[in-house]
Amino acid sequence: MKKVIFTAAVMAMVAGGASMVMAAAANDGQGILGSSHDFSDGTLLAAKTGATVTNEAWNTRGEVCRVCHAPHDKNRTRYTDGLLWNHQVSDVSFTMYSSETLQGVVDASPTGSTKLCMGCHDGVTAIDTFDSLTGSTAITAYANTSIVMGASAGHLDGNHPVSITYPTTDAELHAPATATWKNGNTVASTLQDGKVQCSTCHDVHNKDTYAGSSLLRTGNKIDAVGGATASGLCLTCHNK
Repeated sequence: MKKVIFTAAVMAMVAGGASMVMAAAANDGQGILGSSHDFSDGTLLAAKTGATVTNEAWNTRGEVCRVCHAPHDKNRTRYTDGLLWNHQVSDVSFTMYSSETLQGVVDASPTGSTKLCMGCHDGVTAIDTFDSLTGSTAITAYANTSIVMGASAGHLDGNHPVSITYPTTDAELHAPATATWKNGNTVASTLQDGKVQCSTCHDVHNKDTYAGSSLLRTGNKIDAVGGATASGLCLTCHNK
């Protein structure tokens, strides 16, 4: 009898685990392959998966993940926070967003995932400087042009505040624990140490939810097919 009960319990756990895996998979989007963060060799990837992606000639390893991560970090000093970071980080001096209306505390310079994003999106740091390679290709076409103004870079003062604590008591913001993105994940789950970072709004490892949406977690314009509403991304957090 005990054996039957034990077996039933194990089967229930397996079934429950499978359900949780399926639920997690449902929130994982379309994946990184073929996305704007797929830096593998297009010809090589197409032969293996049938996917159509840009051929990044500088990525001679033909890998997707290694441009940013390495399975063994070898005590690298670029950025050690448990992400096995493998890419050069930006050494630009940034001007952060400031306003008297902000209730959240803004860090003096980019932190968390934002610091990592700036390693490519500052318009200065070479995207092909990773692993043991020193590159020279800056992706200025993909950098936020407001970050590079004139002859200087590092202007985050003209962008949505990042590296800022999410003020949970602000009546003009929805509670992050209950506000949800398109895939059902809460805003709270996309904060880092309670802070809004680039990865709060952008799902950096998944294809666009909507074409041309720059990996946004929720569509920001009316789309009857995708179910997006006007300013849907903004209104997920902002109670306006």
